[in-house]
Amino acid sequence: MMCIVLFGCSNDVDMNAQPDHIQLEDGGSVTATKQVGEYLLRLVVQPAGENTYMFHSSMKYVGTDTSHTIAHSKQVFMVDIQANGESILPPRTTTNIGLTTELTNEDWYTEPYEITLTQAQLEKIDRSEASIVLHAYFLGGQSGYEDQKKMILSASQALMQTEE
Repeated sequence: MMCIVLFGCSNDVDMNAQPDHIQLEDGGSVTATKQVGEYLLRLVVQPAGENTYMFHSSMKYVGTDTSHTIAHSKQVFMVDIQANGESILPPRTTTNIGLTTELTNEDWYTEPYEITLTQAQLEKIDRSEASIVLHAYFLGGQSGYEDQKKMILSASQALMQTEE
């Protein structure tokens, strides 16, 4: 297994959103992690068929307490694929339900999401500097809904398995 740290991005906001670690696994899956404040974000991308990928978005509380409660809507995470800064996925909505989830230092909170890409979307990824953007939307401790809790990784590396 090989661990890669990505460097180089177009601006400071994107540089701050780069994963701390990326691990390429046998079988084509990619695991990226990034610490954002008291939380560790993780995105696992796995091939699941022809042009279909499973995205397992996760987070874990890594603060000084043993557990921590967050407030969120139905989905904590949003996975987006962007080519030249614009989403190539259809618009999605989520409900604003006041749910709470207790996070611990031991367990990952995970939401799976399956995306099947069309040939046109794959071509956009292949022809541009495409990115996978993981956003986490929640309120907890010192973190509000509007705080930047995201991780950005190369779509060509995660989906097409190309070296960067």
